[in-house]
Formats: sequence, structure tokens, C-alpha cells
Amino acid sequence: MPFATRNLNAFNARGLRQMLAGMVLLSMAVGLVAIGASLALAVPTWIALAAYPVVCSVTLLITAALWNLRTSAVGSNQPLARSQA
Repeated sequence: MPFATRNLNAFNARGLRQMLAGMVLLSMAVGLVAIGASLALAVPTWIALAAYPVVCSVTLLITAALWNLRTSAVGSNQPLARSQA
């Protein structure tokens, strides 16, 4: 594998890890807000705790779908790597 291609793949992998970590942290934050709101509304604790993984999973699914739609719409006509002179 050429050196430039290895660097490009390493760069893309690092950006992918950061993006995934950001989406997971966002889903956790939304889940905590949902638990806080449900406890503030006097929902039983077991229901709030049972809803946490559901809210986190749905948030993660929605953010991943939006990210996929965004990246497919932006880069649909462009090649993955630009040729260099």
C-alpha cells in the first residue's frame, strides 16, 4: 500500500473514532436529560431507569442515520481521494 494511501486511511479512521465517540456521548447526554425530566415529573424510578437505554439507543440510531444522510448527500459526486499533481 502506498505511503499516501496509508496516511489517508489512518486519518479517516481517527476521524471515524472521534465521530463515533461524539455520537455515543451525545446519546448518553440525551438519556440523562430524559431521566432527569422523568424524575422531575414524578415518574417511578424503575420506569426512568428502564427508559434510559431505550432513549440512548433511539438517539444513537437517529444521529447515525442523520450523519449517513448528510455524508451521502455532500460527497456523492466527489471521489474518496483527490489525485495529486
